[in-house]
Amino acid sequence: MTDHNLRERRILRLIKPHIIAAAAFSAALNILFLVSPIYMLQVYDRVLTTGSVPTLLLLSGIAVFLLVVYLFAEAGRRRVLGRAAQLMSDELAEPALKQGFGDSRATPNETVAVMGSLQTLQQAFSQALPGVVFDLPFVPFFLLILFVVHPALGMVGLLGAIGLILVAVLTEKLTKEPLAEAQKAERGAQNELTQLVRQRGAIAGMGMGERAIARWSELRRTGVNETLHAGTPATFLGAATRALRMILQIAILGGGAFLAVQGHVSAGAIIASSIIMGRALAPIDQMVNAWRQLAGAYSAYQEVDAWLTAHHDEDRQILTPMPRPEAQLTLDELQVTVPGADKPLLATIEKVFPKGQIVALLGQSGSGKTSFLQTVAGAWPPLAGTARLGQRDLWQWDPADRGQHVGYLPQHVELLRGTVRENIARFTQAPAEKVFEAAKKVGCHDLILSLPNAYDTMIGEGGHYLSAGQRQSIGLARALFGNPPLLILDEPTAHLDSDLTQNIMTFFANASRLPAEERPFTAIVATHDLRLLNAADDVMIIKDRGVIITQREAYLNKISQLRRSQQQQTVKAKPATAQTGTPLTVDLSRRSDDNG
Repeated sequence: MTDHNLRERRILRLIKPHIIAAAAFSAALNILFLVSPIYMLQVYDRVLTTGSVPTLLLLSGIAVFLLVVYLFAEAGRRRVLGRAAQLMSDELAEPALKQGFGDSRATPNETVAVMGSLQTLQQAFSQALPGVVFDLPFVPFFLLILFVVHPALGMVGLLGAIGLILVAVLTEKLTKEPLAEAQKAERGAQNELTQLVRQRGAIAGMGMGERAIARWSELRRTGVNETLHAGTPATFLGAATRALRMILQIAILGGGAFLAVQGHVSAGAIIASSIIMGRALAPIDQMVNAWRQLAGAYSAYQEVDAWLTAHHDEDRQILTPMPRPEAQLTLDELQVTVPGADKPLLATIEKVFPKGQIVALLGQSGSGKTSFLQTVAGAWPPLAGTARLGQRDLWQWDPADRGQHVGYLPQHVELLRGTVRENIARFTQAPAEKVFEAAKKVGCHDLILSLPNAYDTMIGEGGHYLSAGQRQSIGLARALFGNPPLLILDEPTAHLDSDLTQNIMTFFANASRLPAEERPFTAIVATHDLRLLNAADDVMIIKDRGVIITQREAYLNKISQLRRSQQQQTVKAKPATAQTGTPLTVDLSRRSDDNG
């Protein structure tokens, strides 16, 4: 049995009691609706002819009581449908978001769009739109009552129902594809707006506000225009439906009056028939008016279901926690690529980094360093081959279990809404001492204490604003939290001040003084700060899609040779300026960029 079928069965099992309850409430509602026409019939045919006030009071009391029951039945149906929507959302929301986080094929915009579809589905249930579907089966019941009153009145109702159904079918055919295109355009405008808000600092700082807003406005206008275009047939047909219903009301009243004059029905039957026909046609009329919402809800469910089915990876469902692995990183014919691509970004990498190895990763911007680190951290799948920590394939490892053994600092640090302590502890219930330990390793303990509420300071949306350097330092503490055996750091000193940078240098310098087998971690550090080379054992260079791994001493010797060669050429070409050569550190930086 497929995952799709299992998921549908699980959802149906959860909401089945609520659907049954909603169906029972719907039956009660439709039967209780007969209270009003029966009351009218009795008043016109019995009370008015006999003049009995006690009979009128008795009939009115019974009618009011039954209508109060009707009120509770309507509220009950809305309540159980809302609860069904909540259960369905709970069943789908977490897996949908997990797929967005756990599958590299899922883009951020796709993840946000699917969560929006899920919200659309929940709102459709919460607004009791399924109640319209539950009322449809009672249309023949009310038409049958009209036929019982008089066949001619029944035919008026039947023809009216057929006309409204034809309008509903025509509405679906004319609006289905245009509405899908309009929703796609509106999502594009919303995604653009999200990006503008996230980059508002750069946009404002460089004076791009008007141009960026103009670009978004154009996308928004396109979406609005397509929505209006898609809604034009539905608007016209909706108006036609209302006009048809008024014509039918005239027809039922006029026909009833004619039959009453002929003595075929009573005067009370005229009003009762009008009320009953209105109820018979109401679900069809509501279906026409709510068709867009119902179609949107069904489309939303299909999108969520397709998302979960397409991104489901049974091999990743590993729930048994693994023991702490040995700090050895093995790259076995590893091929790195960006998600969605089918060609390797770098040459095949075959290398074993033993426990305690510290590797400096060098390369020009855009050479593929971040893609390599994302793959080794397990965030992106390799195109081929494996990256193993200890003996465990990082990509096949359950992320919730793998994460505690990997300390990853991305190039652009984003912290989640919560306290500083929660972010460093990765939102676990870890003891405060372990959080302090991680912060002190990075050297940001005093910085955190200077925040308004120290480690309990709220950050993120609506919280205390942190500078880029503060976010970087807290991100580093988060990466070192729990002493993970594998450290993957992407430009760890990029936004740090001199003091915090020195703390990182000291951390790696102290680790490098220990024998490799005594170091608790293996680290790969992408950096443009060549001072980190002093603590590295190996240097990994990425250039022109090629990967070279060499010992630090061999790399520095080669750089020195290149420097001397350049100086000799400079002396020959310009003897007068030979004494003003470039300092060693600057020359190393330039030459290292030339080589990776």
